[in-house]
Amino acid sequence: MEGSVGTRGRWTGPAVIIFLATTLVLGAVLSASVQEETPRPKPGGELRVRPFGSGLNTDLDPAGNGYSLVVGNLYEGLVRLDQNLNIIPGLADYWSVSENGKKVTFYLRKNAFFHNGQAVTAADVKFSFERLFRLKSQPVFYEFASRIEGGEEFWEGLAPEVSGLRIAEDKTLEIYWLQPSITNFYFLAAGFAGVLPAGPVQSQKKRFFEKPVGSGPFKFDYWLRNRRLDVIGIRLVRNENYFARKPFLEAVEVSPFFQLEDFFQNEIQVIPYLTFRISRDRYQVLESNLLQLDYLFFSCHLPPFDRPEVRRALEAFLEKRQLAGLASTSANFCQVMDSFIPPFLPGFVPEGAGREQNLSQVLKVLEEAGLGRMDKPLVVHAFFQMTNKDLIPNIYGFLREELKAAGIKLELKTGPSVEELARDNTPYIFYLQWSPDLPDPEFILWPLFHSAGSLNRDLFHYKSSKIDELLELQRNGLSFERRINLFREIEKILRVDSPGLPLFFHKQRLAYQPYLKNLKAQPQDLLCLNLRDAWIDR
Repeated sequence: MEGSVGTRGRWTGPAVIIFLATTLVLGAVLSASVQEETPRPKPGGELRVRPFGSGLNTDLDPAGNGYSLVVGNLYEGLVRLDQNLNIIPGLADYWSVSENGKKVTFYLRKNAFFHNGQAVTAADVKFSFERLFRLKSQPVFYEFASRIEGGEEFWEGLAPEVSGLRIAEDKTLEIYWLQPSITNFYFLAAGFAGVLPAGPVQSQKKRFFEKPVGSGPFKFDYWLRNRRLDVIGIRLVRNENYFARKPFLEAVEVSPFFQLEDFFQNEIQVIPYLTFRISRDRYQVLESNLLQLDYLFFSCHLPPFDRPEVRRALEAFLEKRQLAGLASTSANFCQVMDSFIPPFLPGFVPEGAGREQNLSQVLKVLEEAGLGRMDKPLVVHAFFQMTNKDLIPNIYGFLREELKAAGIKLELKTGPSVEELARDNTPYIFYLQWSPDLPDPEFILWPLFHSAGSLNRDLFHYKSSKIDELLELQRNGLSFERRINLFREIEKILRVDSPGLPLFFHKQRLAYQPYLKNLKAQPQDLLCLNLRDAWIDR
């Protein structure tokens, strides 16, 4: 029988049956293909990771300087950051804001327990924060304390407790801030704000961190040792009682003594991309942004760098991309940035690209300032503060050659102390490689450009009453959009004043085995990996 046209113009008869059958078969094939490409996570398997560096870091105190990979998965804070640096719930199931943002009430999860089975309570959170303020080991702890009601008095030893940390109920903590601010949540999400069990820490003191107890997705198992029983690494195991979905991985081992050949032999799964011998065709490579920033600053209080037009003119002589290549390694490479705030921070999208300058106008500006003559160059000192000091000679050599055309004779100096800089009237440039304490623009802009900022006050001496005013304004308020607009306004002023030049932010490269799935990193410290969602497909 031939097919015919139905009342709604659709084909009927044998042809449509064949078509539908073919479609169903094709759909099944495509569905199977998709399932093969995106397999479901499998629980189980052990992950072995080699961190950056050659020495073992055994610091397991969240207030210390241990491996982010380890500490970040051992402990949990009230809130935490996701892959895009957004604030999401941690131990706090939810929170409420009142009193115009100065009071925030956190409601802890009822099923949140420490690894020893003890329930996480508001008293533990209060204890953990007050412990930070007693340690006084990092300036950022003072910043944290000074923003909470009664925190500064406690820091100074004038009060037995922080009055702004109040236990409303066993699972309810109230925090009274001196000013309402989005930044307050970044303190709570920081690694150092991981919550500890008050009782065991008080009774065991420093011994607690030999076998610590947290409430994170993984718990401490034991120290890895070699045949001579020397500690060479750390082993964590899955927390079966984690309050959220428990990790897929069964265990994680971290050791700097794992070798590249171990990776090639498939005995470890993650390693810094230390060599181009690691084939991208065979292995996966994870590139993630880091809060490691490079700037070139000027002595803004000394002629000729006390003139913004001179500082702006010198940017025309520096090829940032070549400089980025000199500052990069295969595992830690530099991405050029034209803004003082790195573009990957939440909500911040820089306006415009690098500034184009007319060379003849640049030379005229320099000539008026007494520069630009290669036969009579101005002596300028060059100071460097870098993590990898082996890179300094090449970067210094590049800057020296580039600035010759500007009539500058660059001389490399070591140090300096703040007192030495204050006594010397020789103009200088300062190459700063630096990581802010928190992933928030305030913690970049305040220390570098506020007149009372620690680095600016001691090293660069840049002064702008408008910048000071805007930085004070952004501290008070809970409007995200308002803060972003204030930061953009600050950026515009800095582009005109040019107290320094933004150079680049760093990216880390990690290589990992093809069967390791869903490995994610956060743009903070080296090897800051989220292992909750990673899994092994084999």
